Amino acid sequence: MDESRRRPAAAREAILRAATELIRVNGVAGTSISDVITRSGTSAGAIYHHFGSKEHLVLEVGRNAMAVPMTMIMATATDLSPDALFAAALDRVGEDEHTPELLLQIWAGAKSDPSLWALLLREVATVKASIIIFIGGWCAEHSPGTDPGVLASAIMSLVTGYAVQRSLGLEIDRAAYREFGAAMIAEVTTSRASADA
Repeated sequence: MDESRRRPAAAREAILRAATELIRVNGVAGTSISDVITRSGTSAGAIYHHFGSKEHLVLEVGRNAMAVPMTMIMATATDLSPDALFAAALDRVGEDEHTPELLLQIWAGAKSDPSLWALLLREVATVKASIIIFIGGWCAEHSPGTDPGVLASAIMSLVTGYAVQRSLGLEIDRAAYREFGAAMIAEVTTSRASADA
């Protein structure tokens, strides 16, 4: 990659790293563009060039924390059952101790910012649609009576529930939570498959 392409990519990554840390510690409302400029060593022009607005920067921070890893899981493991997809997503959120509190800060900040809220809802809908597509074939083959949309909502709810509990500092055994959540999902899909037989 030539130097002219490397510099903008490095600036974008520096901006994302700075914004991620600042939002995690200070929240969305407590993080200003000038804070991001200072922390990242970039400029307002670089931030607006790469992200267009503070809301889009915050959305990209959230996307990197949740949507991108979920997409990567689905892209690299095309044959996962819904319970295995849940377990992989939970492990991804649980691997980084800061991800849960970062997600909670973004969700909290979006509630008081209508434009960020609208962007976040669109992003969540996109992630859900991706999960529905991913598990739709599995449901059709293994559990025809299971609605992939309801199952996608359940997977997302279990993962976000874990993130909220972690960010609140509640002691939670990830392995036990993973086992219980996966068993719930497997039970629903198994009982639906049995009912359809």
